[in-house]
Amino acid sequence: MPPATKKTCLPGAANLEFMRTVDRSLLHRWALSEVFLTDARKTGEEEYLAAAQLPPLHAYYTESTSRLGCPDPMLLLECCRQAETYGGHEYAGVSRKSKFLLRSWSMELPGLLTLPHQEEPGELRISVRTGNRRGTPGDVRRLSFGIDMKLAQRCLGFVRMDVGYIPAEVYDTVRLQGRGRPLVPFKDLPRQTAYVDPHLVGRSDPANVVLSSATVGSDNASATVRVPLENRSMFDHGQDHVPGMVLMEAARQLCLLGVSDLWGASVSRSTVAGFEFSFTRYAELDAPTTVHIRKTEPYAHEDNLSLMLPDLRTFHIDFEQDGDIIASGRMHTTTASTGVPLLDGEECV
Repeated sequence: MPPATKKTCLPGAANLEFMRTVDRSLLHRWALSEVFLTDARKTGEEEYLAAAQLPPLHAYYTESTSRLGCPDPMLLLECCRQAETYGGHEYAGVSRKSKFLLRSWSMELPGLLTLPHQEEPGELRISVRTGNRRGTPGDVRRLSFGIDMKLAQRCLGFVRMDVGYIPAEVYDTVRLQGRGRPLVPFKDLPRQTAYVDPHLVGRSDPANVVLSSATVGSDNASATVRVPLENRSMFDHGQDHVPGMVLMEAARQLCLLGVSDLWGASVSRSTVAGFEFSFTRYAELDAPTTVHIRKTEPYAHEDNLSLMLPDLRTFHIDFEQDGDIIASGRMHTTTASTGVPLLDGEECV
């Protein structure tokens, strides 16, 4: 096994603090228990750093049957989302009243399985670069974010986001035009009780299952998305659409089902390694959403993912609602067998 290489990354990140959380209102969160960001500092005209503490125990993010001992990729994604939201308001001129519209995002986690064991809560250090600004300060309409992550002195991976912003005063009109019917109040939406067996999708608690039914073919699978309106992590507060984070959880769960039923791999030893998704419209809460995956050949690209992670597989994914594709992309999984040595990863100094 080659020795770990050392390089300087995220300059200035060593000075970030992990003593308290940031203002939750800048993250669009009600509950302090759902705030992971602890610090942020502007370092340039279009650059800033952020810090997040990974909770050692959480009703959603740490509740799984995984035996890999690595951070939940969805928790890492949420930390990056919080860094994007906070920095958008504090440093990039996005109005506090603006509504966010996720256009696309991607994630790669080549260092996910190379992290050393830690007794203390993980301290995630994040570097953010913004670009492609549309609009003016206070009325920003679009931004892109390039986010790099460091954990336990290891280069963990990166996230890219393209986000649009809609002024609050025109948001209701935009939503009504897009839907063609009035919005249903969050409190009046029916709660869904059906769910697939939790162990099939890497869960123990039914409250964290977001598929209500699933059908598996010879090289594909589909499922109805179960929208967990009473899950206070996925729905910290009332929404008028299905958040992108919930759609990613649905994609992850169907991919884990596919890893097992289509590839014969262990769900408990598989995890998300990355994804690329684009969104064409909001996912409505009052209409059924179906998620489809198609089996592909094993991951064939020669890049950091293929260098650092074993048994990579790619699934093409579509989300469908009212007969239209509302989001599509690819999700990559990795499966690590017991006793297989992994690379040490890049150690950051």
